Amino acid sequence: MPQKTITTRTVVTPHGPVTYQLERKAVKNLNLRVRRDGSVYLSAGRRVPVAQLDAFVVQKAGFVHRAIRQFRELERQRPAPRQYLAGERLALLGRELRLEVSQGAPEGVTVEGDAMKLRLRDPEDASRRERLVERFLDEQCRQLFPRILEEVYPPFRELGVAFPALRLRRMKSRWGSCLVGKGVVTLNKGLLAAPRGCIEYVAVHELCHFLHPDHSQEFYQLLSRMMPDWKARRELLNRGVPGAGS
Repeated sequence: MPQKTITTRTVVTPHGPVTYQLERKAVKNLNLRVRRDGSVYLSAGRRVPVAQLDAFVVQKAGFVHRAIRQFRELERQRPAPRQYLAGERLALLGRELRLEVSQGAPEGVTVEGDAMKLRLRDPEDASRRERLVERFLDEQCRQLFPRILEEVYPPFRELGVAFPALRLRRMKSRWGSCLVGKGVVTLNKGLLAAPRGCIEYVAVHELCHFLHPDHSQEFYQLLSRMMPDWKARRELLNRGVPGAGS
């Protein structure tokens, strides 16, 4: 199998220069993506002339610069690092919860109404506060994300897609990823802050990649068939998830 090749190119456009990563691989269409970190990625077939690729990026430069500005604005709006102190706001499934910290045992975290209640022996122990809350959130991911994947999977089974293995981790630039050859879907733990419908959207998006590994027209046709309102869910997710991190 031919190896993928990745090069970096810069083009001058009416909107300003655009530097992009070009990956050559076995795809039929030109697929342009702006990542959350502001980097620009283009995948293309191995025989497409470089001049055609540069011209394509120039044509899309307005979109590229708008997306970069939007991501930078989201970055500026990113909340300060968590201290896990009483009164902080934490997002869980689209709800903003107020953190309440108290001394006591057994140690643990519960959610009651609009409050996330953290109980520990020493409320002044900052590292312990963080560990308890993060352990609670990780457990929520382990319980919820597999259930969501199971719920959205049945239509894909009818198309011959085997049920994938699920991995959970924090990712800086993507909400999810798919390893088609290994049958693995990875979901970003930060999705736990988003409404449930957004998590469902990312899961369906990644499942579609088992049938269309690229972001071709056929991919989006399948995505629209599986989830007709996916654009609204993506827009909600891209507005920024409070407290989600990267």
